[in-house]
Amino acid sequence: MGNRISTNYHVNHNNDENKCLICWEKIEYIELIRCGRCNIQLHTYCEETYRNTTNHCKCPHCQCIGTLYN
Repeated sequence: MGNRISTNYHVNHNNDENKCLICWEKIEYIELIRCGRCNIQLHTYCEETYRNTTNHCKCPHCQCIGTLYN
C-alpha cells in the first residue's frame, strides 16, 4: 500500500483572468508566481510584501513553506 496525499482545497485551474490572491489585480505572465501545492497565483511583488522580513517563501493560502515558484 502506498501513501496518498489529498487536499480539500477548491482551486480554480481555469482562471483566465489571472488575478492575484492578495491584491486581486490582473497578473501579467512576467510577474506571476504560483503555489505548487494549491495552485494559487500571486504577483511577485505581493509575495515579497507578504513575506516581509522572513527568508523563506510561504503560501498565503495553504501556509506551506517553499512551495512558490514562477
